[in-house]
Amino acid sequence: MARSKDGIRVKAEALYMENIEVTQKEVAELFKVTEKTIGEWVKKYDWEQKRLDFHASPTKIKQLLQKELLKIANGEKATLPADSISKLMATLDRLNKQADPIVVHSILKELDLFISQIDPAFASKCTTFHKQFLQFRISLEN
Repeated sequence: MARSKDGIRVKAEALYMENIEVTQKEVAELFKVTEKTIGEWVKKYDWEQKRLDFHASPTKIKQLLQKELLKIANGEKATLPADSISKLMATLDRLNKQADPIVVHSILKELDLFISQIDPAFASKCTTFHKQFLQFRISLEN
């Protein structure tokens, strides 16, 4: 039973995160759990922050802007002014070319953990270089 409920929670979380307009009540009804259960999961597993992060990601924003461009290309009326879309796309392209030090750190930390499970001695050597690289990336930001 616990495994089944955990599976439901994971699926409910994905739905809630990916659909900003869906309510906790709708998720509860869809997965046949109480609103209280969904509310507890939202708090315990920080679904609201995950949801905001998901919808604020440059990839997601770029997808939304691309949908807007498709509407314009198909002769439909634009929701946003074309100049605004152009500026936002250019900004996102510039951001995509930069590596955020926080993201770099997270990836390198995960990589170090992965390597340490296979070859701890080699992981120790890699960690030194990863720290140096991270410091280098941070220096580029300043």
